[in-house]
Amino acid sequence: MRFLEEGPDIPDRLLHERDAGRVVFLCGAGVSMPFFPSFKDLAEYVIGQLKPSVESPARKAFEAWSAPQDDSSYSFPMSLDQIFNLLQMEFGREKINLHVAECLSATDLPPSSHEHHGIVGRISTDSNGNPQIVTTNFDLLFEEAIRGAKTFTPPSFPDLKHGMPLRGITYLHGRLEESRHSHDYILSSSDFGRAYLVQGWATNFVRQLLESFTVVLLGYQAEDPPIKYLLQGLNSSYEHVRDRLYAFDQGSPDEVQSKWADRGVTPIPYGNSPNHSALWNTLNEWAKRADNPKQWRQ
Repeated sequence: MRFLEEGPDIPDRLLHERDAGRVVFLCGAGVSMPFFPSFKDLAEYVIGQLKPSVESPARKAFEAWSAPQDDSSYSFPMSLDQIFNLLQMEFGREKINLHVAECLSATDLPPSSHEHHGIVGRISTDSNGNPQIVTTNFDLLFEEAIRGAKTFTPPSFPDLKHGMPLRGITYLHGRLEESRHSHDYILSSSDFGRAYLVQGWATNFVRQLLESFTVVLLGYQAEDPPIKYLLQGLNSSYEHVRDRLYAFDQGSPDEVQSKWADRGVTPIPYGNSPNHSALWNTLNEWAKRADNPKQWRQ
């Protein structure tokens, strides 16, 4: 169904599942941009604060991200999660995570910064209107939009397998803390490996999530480290959940389909409108339906 002529076509099954309170939005960095830095900007900030030497492996690896792509010496840059791993090896996890917290805490936010989070909060609810949101972001904009919501941080997630409700905001990769607290964020390739493979608590939670709910990915690209590790962490026995895992993505239908083809996800393309307006205008209309499905149908 299309709520708006220029908006994405949302599958009827997804609409009905949401009306029954069985849809959970799993939200990435795109939901909080442009109010918070991208993963690349975060890496650049940390490197700027640490000032590694010109011989530093992390510094050399990051230089490729700013090299001109038409340069004959250009090579595909090392992934940012691997660069964070090099930084951790050189300076330690605690120092890296502290600078990440400084960067995110220093952001001067306008009143409209959590408008999109409020829209998602209205859609991603159970049948009684309780929020049930999962995010890989560290920022607190969902808490600004949904006052009083309970929060969960790793590895203490709701035990969905034994019937514990998902009410609140689950921070899959860690939650931004004040400077006096410890900072434990999933940033580097080793962090992802620990969360999704070695200890596996993130994979176990997402597996339970897919067994219990229909999940919508929002604010991600197909190559984002969280998506790569998340979907690789789920074994092949979960390929059948394609109809319970959706992803909004910008681009033409053919482009979006090709990007997500091997991810076990049903993609929902929304074109190339400025500032993702086709997506957010549609989600706003969907939120009106979610507020009262019966009244909306009438």
